[in-house]
Amino acid sequence: MMNNEIIVTRLDYTRLNSMILNLLDDRKSDIRELNFLNIEIKNAKIIEPKKVSPDYVTMNSVIEVRFSDTAEAKSLRLVYPKEANINAGNISVLSPLGCALLGNKTSQTISFKAPSGLKTVTIDKIIYQPEANGEDL
Repeated sequence: MMNNEIIVTRLDYTRLNSMILNLLDDRKSDIRELNFLNIEIKNAKIIEPKKVSPDYVTMNSVIEVRFSDTAEAKSLRLVYPKEANINAGNISVLSPLGCALLGNKTSQTISFKAPSGLKTVTIDKIIYQPEANGEDL
């Protein structure tokens, strides 16, 4: 992973932290994924939702990413695990790609561990960000 600063809104941080604790209690989730997300948000710079720049990926953002190996562009929405549906383009923040996208910004290239090995994507654009649309503030 590149050494870029991760930015997470206070609201996303609170919700994600609570989700991690609840999922740890349930013991139904992959502990590695929970730990990875936990480390990611603990190392992030936490800012107020109304101060987040519109070019950062926040929860429920719709983004266009381009896969480096295939040059294929895909629109994805970063969601909580319950809303995940890859066929609808809803990617869980607990997935390796979802976790890697959180808090990064447009034009950044990020790497993540996919089942088939290390993959790289570039965030081409943010189509929709709740905070930029006056939501989740």
